[in-house]
Amino acid sequence: MSATAELAAPVVRVSDMDKWYGNSQVLYNIDLEVAAGETVCLIGPSGSGKSTLLRCINHLEEINTGSVEVLGDLMGYRMHRGRLHELHERDAADQRTRVGMVFQHFNLFPHMTAVENVALAPIKVKKENKAEARAYARELLGRVGLAGKEDHYPSQLSGGQQQRVAIARAMAMRPKVMLFDEPTSALDPELVGEVLAVMKDLALTGGITMVVVTHEMGFAREVADRIVFMDSGRVVEQGPPAQVLDTPRSDRTKAFLSAVLH
Repeated sequence: MSATAELAAPVVRVSDMDKWYGNSQVLYNIDLEVAAGETVCLIGPSGSGKSTLLRCINHLEEINTGSVEVLGDLMGYRMHRGRLHELHERDAADQRTRVGMVFQHFNLFPHMTAVENVALAPIKVKKENKAEARAYARELLGRVGLAGKEDHYPSQLSGGQQQRVAIARAMAMRPKVMLFDEPTSALDPELVGEVLAVMKDLALTGGITMVVVTHEMGFAREVADRIVFMDSGRVVEQGPPAQVLDTPRSDRTKAFLSAVLH
């Protein structure tokens, strides 16, 4: 991350945010800022709220208190007379065009080729010229290592290749922020590396802001500017990878890392 990024206003700002499902609270007083060009990895046990936090950033989940801002705009809400009012879905969807998201499962359209899957949203949502959108889609597929696979259907691609198509699809909207929700968890172990390599390239050369939920500690150590450890819906500690992974301050972080690193 450059010194310029450190001085800039945060691209993502989550402030005093709570999230409930019915009578069950799943996120508590979350405060998180992500600078331009920064890669933040969220780690922690299953059920700790990492994926829910990611979905709240993109307003795929409503929040109960606090606020989420991306590029200075409240995500999913507008402030009127001191109260939050949820945006019309069309306006919320427009906000989401600035935030790319890659899920655990690829959700590609099986009847469309790789290039058609990648170009679809720019054509339909942003009304881009079809030929230009297809050309950019081919460029992105080359960038994620799928040159020559552009006209293949999902059924003709491995799981790792399909996830790389999904990454290219998210990038096709030219987002300012990329969110990754355990993008390798549904893959066979031998396919994990190829997806992590693409994400590493994005983080180190793409200049894009990334928030990644991951269980891959080696990836987090190598790529993250900052690691955030969550447990039971709370941010327990955060800091540079070496500090969090090698000299954690919290006993809970120490116990988690002892279980996953040994």
